[in-house]
Amino acid sequence: MLKEKNDPQRKDQLILIIKTLTKMHNDIVLLQEAYMSCQQDLFHEKWKYRHVARTLKKCAKRLGEPDLVMSEEELDAQIRRKEN
Repeated sequence: MLKEKNDPQRKDQLILIIKTLTKMHNDIVLLQEAYMSCQQDLFHEKWKYRHVARTLKKCAKRLGEPDLVMSEEELDAQIRRKEN
């Protein structure tokens, strides 16, 4: 049985498919926006941490105890040495 071009059931199915695809597209756009917002928040938190760590390192050096505070890089190096 061949489908006719003007079959109303086929037209309804196509409309339903287009609506579903549109909703899925809109959901993906919303998820991308939320993901980008989370990435930006994480970037700012990392920046704040690095700033505080550097400030604490400077204060420790002024107190004459430079090993009192470790930078993120120094801590990573120490962890790697312990693992090996």
